Amino acid sequence: MIHLICPNPAIDRTVLLESIQFGSPNRPVQLKEFPGGKSFNVAYALARTVNSEKIMIHTMLGGIYGEQVINLAKKYGYTIQATQVEKNTRICTIIVDTWKKTVLPIYEKGFELDDKTLEKFTSSLINSVAENDILVFSGSLMQGMPDDYIAKIYGELREKNIKLCVDTSGNSLKQTYKSTTPYLIKINDEEVQEVFPDKKLNTQKDFLNLLNNDIKIENFVITLGAKGIVGKINNKLYEGYAEPIEAKNPIASGDFFLGRMIAGIHRQMDAVDMLKDALCYSTSNAMNWFPMVDDKQLANIKSSIVVKEITR
Repeated sequence: MIHLICPNPAIDRTVLLESIQFGSPNRPVQLKEFPGGKSFNVAYALARTVNSEKIMIHTMLGGIYGEQVINLAKKYGYTIQATQVEKNTRICTIIVDTWKKTVLPIYEKGFELDDKTLEKFTSSLINSVAENDILVFSGSLMQGMPDDYIAKIYGELREKNIKLCVDTSGNSLKQTYKSTTPYLIKINDEEVQEVFPDKKLNTQKDFLNLLNNDIKIENFVITLGAKGIVGKINNKLYEGYAEPIEAKNPIASGDFFLGRMIAGIHRQMDAVDMLKDALCYSTSNAMNWFPMVDDKQLANIKSSIVVKEITR
């Protein structure tokens, strides 16, 4: 089973406007709702080739909007293990001006996490994880979770030989890197600088030297935005990139990249093929207004993706 941790979910509502008109009514050209939160984005990309019955999303839901998240998740076949909370689940609205090609994300504040709810959520999570499962933390920890929460969960499950995969930031990233040995860390160039504040990290060579000389984790990928990616898979170094595209809405691209990495780990894919696949999905997502990919786009992009192993 692949367990995706999403404690602070939302209904993600993307609203397309021809152009934003201030002071007068705006009529959407198109509107779509998705089950929201980074782990749901990861699940979308993951479920493209992994049976959705093998994916469980651990979350906290409340009120009629929480019920709507469940309904939206059922549409995609996701299995949800939800801890109930009293406050209505939030709505996150992404307003897109398609003429100016600008995106305005409006993210509502979630509920306030208390110790009792966190204990219930944690107990439910730990009891559901079996031997050799994959456990994925994506996004920042929600307010109320201690910085060492990932490390504590890993400590509870270490004997089950789980594969811990992490894409987080800030103090939780520092604590996780310091206290655990995840199977995979996937972060961006700014986040890796948080872990290594004294390192000069400007070029791909700088990041490759860091992976080669300083990072002991066997699987570690750094995304560099339009410059592509560098990474270490099974202790071998790689770099990759996609040809430039006309981006529309890059929101969720990093989550799609992680989702395809998890799919590759689950399916035991070759490192080059896995990284190409992840780059292909993240690039395709950025070409759409909504967090989704298109089969035709994927096929067209695939030939433009370059990933190669770096000889040390």
